[in-house]
This record gives sequence, C-alpha cells and structure tokens, in this order.
Amino acid sequence: MARSARMAKLNYRLIEVGAARLAVFSPIESFHEHLDIVYPHQDLLEDEDFADVRVSLLPGSRWRPGGRQVSLWSEGLRPFEPYPLHSALPLFEWGSNWLLARRLNAYLLFHAGVVARGERAVLLPAAPGAGKTTLSCALHLAGWRFLSDEFGVVDPESGDILPMVRPAPLKNRSIEIIGERPGAVLGPRFPKTRKGDVAHFVPDRDSFDQRHRPATPALIVFPRFAAGAKLSHAPVPPAQAAMRLGLNSFNYESLGPVGFAALVALARRTPAYELVYGDVDAAIDRIDTLFASAPR
Repeated sequence: MARSARMAKLNYRLIEVGAARLAVFSPIESFHEHLDIVYPHQDLLEDEDFADVRVSLLPGSRWRPGGRQVSLWSEGLRPFEPYPLHSALPLFEWGSNWLLARRLNAYLLFHAGVVARGERAVLLPAAPGAGKTTLSCALHLAGWRFLSDEFGVVDPESGDILPMVRPAPLKNRSIEIIGERPGAVLGPRFPKTRKGDVAHFVPDRDSFDQRHRPATPALIVFPRFAAGAKLSHAPVPPAQAAMRLGLNSFNYESLGPVGFAALVALARRTPAYELVYGDVDAAIDRIDTLFASAPR
C-alpha cells in the first residue's frame, strides 16, 4: 500500500452508534486520541461501509495570527465557522449532530434525552439549557440504560425509540455535577468554547453494546432546571404534549403526514409530565416514581 493511502486509512474512522453511522477523516492526531477516549467501546469498521454522515476535519494554516484553526467539511460544504484547533472534538460532535438532524429523515427526531429500563423508555424532550443532558447522564449513572442525550429517534412505523449512543456534552457547572458522581467517565475538558467549558460524558459499555436494542416509550418528561427551585411536576394533557413534542422535533414538519401521525400516536399513548427541578437527585427519585406508575 502506498504511503499516502496508508496514512489516509489511519486518519479515517467509521463510528456506528445504533441508529446512525458517522464517518470522519482528519489528519489531526490529537483529535483521534480524543475520539479514542470518548468512544472507548467502538470497533474500527471498514472504510467502504455506509455512513449517514461523512465529514472531514481539516487544519488551517499554521501561520495564522491568533492560532491555528480546524474546519469541518461535509459534501464539499463548510457549514460552520472554523474552531480553534484544540477544539476539533467538540466541533465534530456538534457538527455531526447538526448534520444528522437534517439528514436522518427515515425517523422522527426529537431534541431529547432518552434512558430506559428493560424494554421501556423515558423520553426527555427539552430546549437547550433546560438541563436534559445533565439529567440524562445522572439517570444513567443511577442505573438506567443510556440511549441518547440529544436525539429521541422514533421509528414512525413501530413507535419504538432507537438508541443513538454517543458521548454527551456537559457544559460549565454540569461538568462537576456529573463528574463527581460515582462511575462517571468524562473526556478531556475544552475551556472557553462557544458554548462555554465542555467535557463529554461517556456512556457505559452495556449501553453501547445494546445500541441496537429499541425501547417502547413509557413516559414523557419535559424537564426544566431552575437553580434553587423546589421540585414539582404536573401532568401534560395529550394535546399539549403533542404540541410540545412538535416544538422539540428536528424534522416533524419535514416528514409531513408521517411525522404528524407518529407524533400524535406517541402523545396519545404515553403519559407526559412537566418536571421543574433544582436538585438532580430529587428529580431522579420523582422520575422513578412516575415511571413505576406508568401503565405497561
């Protein structure tokens, strides 16, 4: 094998996370080292296999004033401004999520965390900043199977939720809240990104090994973190739940009647609650109680 072809193969990774496959090429050595940390259970797949998203992370000029940068390219386009070179991993995670949200239209996609016990799942739809990633990671460390912190992937035909087992980006104070919990594994900390300090939470091996095991929605919880807030929850009627699910969907409108039917069916058959919390452990206890009372 020619040296250039051999080096290209070493710089290429195909990552299979359950509902999707991601292909990434980059000559940046530190980026591949960081990938190994936050995807420790991922086997190396052949480069000719299918991928839903293919990206390249390419370094800019080393002589640029202010420091070297990295750009994400996909299908000949650069959808984001360059990041500092040391932030290649956050750029890959955020950029590939953005691309998946626009391309994975075989499924109904919600902006939601998902955890499960056995074959039954809790869907945690929320806007950015509502605390869903922190809560999803804390629930996982409390014994729940981790399906996703970013995508609630619903099969429109079966209604099942499919796992998308990827590292969860914790930001700022959430890094300490989760990192101090027993069993937590975090990747390197990236200070002063465009979203603040970021470190990626690594789901456990069991969740990764079950990345092809779907779960049936048993409970919908719309979480909202408020510092110092007293724990409270309230039922959300199906019509309101459907509306809020639509507001937290990446592609509900794009799927047309298929998306509408799947969303309404989910809201009708799954009990939904709004949960306001200021303490993570109290929120976990309340979700445990709501889950236990949900009809099977």
